[in-house]
Amino acid sequence: MVTTDKIDENDRKIIEILSSNARTSLRDIKKKVDLSPSSIRNRMERLVSIGVIKRYTVDVDYRKIGYDIQVLALIASKPSESDTLCQTLSKYDEICEVHRTTGPANFICMVRVRDIGELTKFITGELEKLHGVERIETMFVLPQNE
Repeated sequence: MVTTDKIDENDRKIIEILSSNARTSLRDIKKKVDLSPSSIRNRMERLVSIGVIKRYTVDVDYRKIGYDIQVLALIASKPSESDTLCQTLSKYDEICEVHRTTGPANFICMVRVRDIGELTKFITGELEKLHGVERIETMFVLPQNE
């Protein structure tokens, strides 16, 4: 495990900049961090190699591409089935995030589908039939005010 003492203030600034926009150019990062572009690039590569930066990504508004329904699915399972169930849940295209949790649910999953019919079909036709699932609760994610 990497200790935080290997991460200096310039690394923290680079991480903060990239966290808000992964496509920020080296030139724009240089304006906020007093380092050369090659030094910034080397630091970014090191942050990736030591696992601090896991991936570069984009923030998609899924409703604009037809996925109008987002729900948090709280799934309670038999403790003996948790490892297998976690792997199984991760394989569904409808599930974009799987988090193991403590409390009444063993998992919280972000589910994205086009409409209520697709959600119903996914829950009753897939999730409820999974070995080890004891209970499923859903909470709709409301659109954020822009």
